[in-house]
Amino acid sequence: MERQSRYPTERLTKVEALEQIAVLATAHHLTIDEISAHLTQTSLKDKSSAWLSRLLGYLGAVFVFGGLALYIGMIWDDLNSLARVIITFGPGLVAFILGIVTLQDPRFTRASTPLFLKAAILQPVGMFVFLDEYASGDDTQLAAMVVFGILAVQFLICFLIFRRTTLLFFGYLFWNASIGILMDRCRIPDDTLGITLSLSILLVAWSIDKTKHKPIAAFWYFIGGVGLLWSVFHSVEHEPWDVILLPISIGLMWVSVRMHSRTMLLVGTFGLLGFLAYYTDEYFKDITGWPLALMLMGFLLVGISYTAVRLSQKIRSEAAS
Repeated sequence: MERQSRYPTERLTKVEALEQIAVLATAHHLTIDEISAHLTQTSLKDKSSAWLSRLLGYLGAVFVFGGLALYIGMIWDDLNSLARVIITFGPGLVAFILGIVTLQDPRFTRASTPLFLKAAILQPVGMFVFLDEYASGDDTQLAAMVVFGILAVQFLICFLIFRRTTLLFFGYLFWNASIGILMDRCRIPDDTLGITLSLSILLVAWSIDKTKHKPIAAFWYFIGGVGLLWSVFHSVEHEPWDVILLPISIGLMWVSVRMHSRTMLLVGTFGLLGFLAYYTDEYFKDITGWPLALMLMGFLLVGISYTAVRLSQKIRSEAAS
């Protein structure tokens, strides 16, 4: 009795809490199924209310943002150069500063993500407006490289300080944009540029996937995988060695198992399907065996889909273990 009387006034350990739950369940003849059903129902109610509140909040932000953009468009011709820069770059800079401020208090850290998103949209717009109003020349490629480079440094430095996934995502996004433009200005062939940049994105995504920032790894797996397949296809299309796309697609599927990435598996599977469609159309379209080739491709698609499902289940089981 003495132990039960001090439960409400003292912080319980997990073992003590379980003991108290067992006592209450026994006293009121509660079964495990009844307790589980009640907890599930309560959890679903909390999630549904939180989801609705979040949805309404996002919709409200979209309406505010859209109204602001519409108003700026209506008065744009009446503004001078300085006012145009302030009205575009200013809100983005303020949003970024507020995002940093929210990181100082754990209660408001979730608010940082939409603020950083707003900053990532408005800041480059404001910087482009500044260059358009005050800079001379018409080298838009150089302007884009400078803008994206500055924003990449800004977001990545803040990521090194605060270790927020959102900062890493936008910082790496601007970094790739700036590096891609720089490589293009160095007159690197488009196919080489795409293959090199895609491989680097896949390697960085693999590194991110092993950290606490792994929620953004799937996006970069998708971008890197699609970019790699498209660049390789563009470089070997209508060439005798176009069959090289087959081992690359299969290689992506094998890598997806090693990386435990279902996104990479999806990209590799669609790459393989695309190769089969291209190859049959390229070499078997104008011959008598075209119907047979279509039937063969159909069987291959069935086999590939079965293999993809098995690999997906394997990835899920390995990730769970």
